[in-house]
Amino acid sequence: MDKKNFIPENKKLLDPRIDSTFKSLFTREDEKSRDALKHLVGAIIGHEPKSVEVMNNELPAEVLYAKDIRLDLQCRMSDGERINIEMQTCMGNDNLKARSLYYGCRMLSGFDMQGKYYNELPRVYQVMFTDFTLFDKNDGYMQTFTMRNGNAELVNNLKIIFIQMPLVKIGNRERESKNFTEIEKWVIFLKYITDKSKRELLNSIMDNSKGIREAGEILMTISDDEREWAIQESRYKGKVDYESGLLASHAKGVEEGIEKGRAEGREESKIEYARGMKAKNLPIEMIAEITGLTAEQVEAL
Repeated sequence: MDKKNFIPENKKLLDPRIDSTFKSLFTREDEKSRDALKHLVGAIIGHEPKSVEVMNNELPAEVLYAKDIRLDLQCRMSDGERINIEMQTCMGNDNLKARSLYYGCRMLSGFDMQGKYYNELPRVYQVMFTDFTLFDKNDGYMQTFTMRNGNAELVNNLKIIFIQMPLVKIGNRERESKNFTEIEKWVIFLKYITDKSKRELLNSIMDNSKGIREAGEILMTISDDEREWAIQESRYKGKVDYESGLLASHAKGVEEGIEKGRAEGREESKIEYARGMKAKNLPIEMIAEITGLTAEQVEAL
C-alpha cells in the first residue's frame, strides 16, 4: 500500500509551538477545527468529550504589536467541565507553577454555585505545554497535580497538567507511529511538524489519527495566510527579544536587567501599536489616549 502524503515534503508551515498559531489552529469556525480540538482535549484528559466550545475565540487585535500578551485556549465541555490550555516556549522569570494554580482557581471561582450543592462543582483542567523541562526528567513528560495528601484526596475538581514536550522521545519508535500514545502523537505534531526531515513520521501519524490529520490540514491552510505569518513573526520576535533581555541581565544584574527590559519592551510595544493604528488612519488624539504617548510622539511616527 502506498504511503499517504498529507504534508508535502517542501511545504513551509507555521510553527504551532508559537502561541498565536496554536490558538488559530483550534478556534476556526469549522468542523475540522472543532474535531481537532475535541481530539486534543481527549488526549489530554483521557476521554474525548461529546463537544468542546471555545470561550475566548478571537485573537486580540493588538497581538500584532504587543510582546507580552498571554494567549491561551479556554474551553467549556458538554458536561460543564472546563479546560484552559497554554503553549509556553520559554521559561522566563515567571513562576509557571504558581501561575497555573492561579488560573485553575480562577476557573473554579467562575462557576455560579448559588442555589447549588458544592458536590455539583464541575472539574477544571489547567494545562500547559512547555518546550522546555520544568520538572525532573526522570518523572516523565506529563505531570498531573491534584489536591491530595498521600493517598488521601481532598477534592478532584482541579487538575493542573504540565506536558513537557522535550521529554517525548521518538527513538526507534519512529518506524511505527502506532506505538505512540495519542498525547505523544500530538506532542510530535506540535514539535516536529515544521521539521521537513520528520514529514514521513508526521504523515504516518496523521494517517492513524483523524484529529491530528485535521489539525495538519488547518495548519496548511493558515500557512498560506500572510496575516498569520505576520502575527507569528511578531510573537517570535517578542520571544527572542525577551530571552535576549534575560541573557543581558546577567551581565548587569538580574533584577536591574529584567526591569529595564520590561520598561523598554513596554515602550517599544506602545510605539509599534501606535504606528499600526496610525497606518489605519485613526485620529491622533485617540491613538495618544489609548497608548499613553503624547500627540507629538504619535505625529512623529
